[in-house]
Amino acid sequence: MLAAVLAVAAGAGCAFACRRSARALRAAGRAAIGARSEREVRAAIRRTDSVAAGYGIVLGGRGGDCDAVVFTQWHGAAAIEVKTGHGTVTVDGDTMRVGRRVLHGNPARQAANGARWLARRLGGADVLAVVCVPGMTNPPFTASGVTVCGARDVGRVLKAAPRVFESADQAKAAMERLWRESAAAEAAAGARKPQVRAPADTRRPRRAPAGRSGRRQGR
Repeated sequence: MLAAVLAVAAGAGCAFACRRSARALRAAGRAAIGARSEREVRAAIRRTDSVAAGYGIVLGGRGGDCDAVVFTQWHGAAAIEVKTGHGTVTVDGDTMRVGRRVLHGNPARQAANGARWLARRLGGADVLAVVCVPGMTNPPFTASGVTVCGARDVGRVLKAAPRVFESADQAKAAMERLWRESAAAEAAAGARKPQVRAPADTRRPRRAPAGRSGRRQGR
């Protein structure tokens, strides 16, 4: 009987471990796909000959990092949210789909938030908000004030970014400032994380033996 119980427990433990491993593999797969999408968008941005571009810059708010901040060769500014998928992209209210697959969260709102945060950093300038799905097959369109496009249309979309800077040097200086502020924000966030401390010694302090405490012993 005991052997049977142990066998069942071992089987349950194995199943639990297998489920955890499967979840970990799926998460790793999604991360790899997301990283590939970001690389595709970065390559598309490089082809536009932008004046400056930054990736993963912290702009503000909880989780307020922007996938891509681009200062175009026409001296405009854009905040790009990158999503993964291949096929026709559609938007219905707060829901964005690639084919039949629903993208997580509200990508248009995420892009709009990124553009708003960037605009504040640039003194209230007009910033183009973009959601880029690298494998998007339909033409670019606008939803809730946000431009949605594929990697192949990034160059055409960025031309619509309103002019913000008077010169390329001004744009580069602004990007350097954003990087410094982003690094400072990340450092501050790391400093605010709770520190893990070793467990305190719960043993009661041992009393010094009589005659060894430094006090004169009474008679």
